[in-house]
Amino acid sequence: MPTATQAPKDYPVAAPTGMPMLVLWAILVAAIGLPLALMLGDKGVAYLASARAWLGPALVSLTGVAVSLAYLRRRITLDAGGLTIRSTFYTRTVALGSLRLERARVVDLAEHGELKPAIKTNGYGLPGFRSGHYRMRDGSKAFCLITDNSRVLALPLRDGSLVLLSPEQPRQLLQQLEQLAGTGHRD
Repeated sequence: MPTATQAPKDYPVAAPTGMPMLVLWAILVAAIGLPLALMLGDKGVAYLASARAWLGPALVSLTGVAVSLAYLRRRITLDAGGLTIRSTFYTRTVALGSLRLERARVVDLAEHGELKPAIKTNGYGLPGFRSGHYRMRDGSKAFCLITDNSRVLALPLRDGSLVLLSPEQPRQLLQQLEQLAGTGHRD
C-alpha cells in the first residue's frame, strides 16, 4: 500500500490510436507546399531563390517541430499529494481530496458519448488525441489527456468538472488512487 513518503509513481499513457502525427504533418506539408506552388506559378522561379520566399515555410516548419515536440510530452504521475497530468502545453495537479472516486470509472467513449469532450476551450487536438481544457456536452469543464477512446479513466471532481485520462492500465491507476485516498478497492 502506498504511503505518504512514497516516491511519485509514473503511469504510462496509452499509445495514441490512429495516426495523429501523420495528420499534423500532412496539414503542415500542404500549408508549406501550396503557397510555394502558387508563388512559383505567380512570380516565377527567380522569386523562390530569394530569402523572403522561404520565410513563411521556415516559420511553418518551426511551428510544426514545436507542436510535434509538445505532442510527445505526456505523463501521468501519482504521489501522496495527488495526481499530476502533463500533456503537450498543459499541466494539471489534482489533489486526492478533490476526487470523487466513488463515481470514477473506466469507459469507452464510443459507448458513453456524454463523456466525450465536445468543445476545445484551451487545448491541443488531433484525430485520436486530445489534451488540455475542454467543455463537455452539458457545459461542464474537463481536463483531458485522451490517447485511446476505448479506455478512458473518467475522474469526477468535487467542483463538478472532470479529468479524462488514457493510462495504459486505467483500472490499476484507479485502484492506486483509491488506496491512496483510503477508500479501498472495488470491482
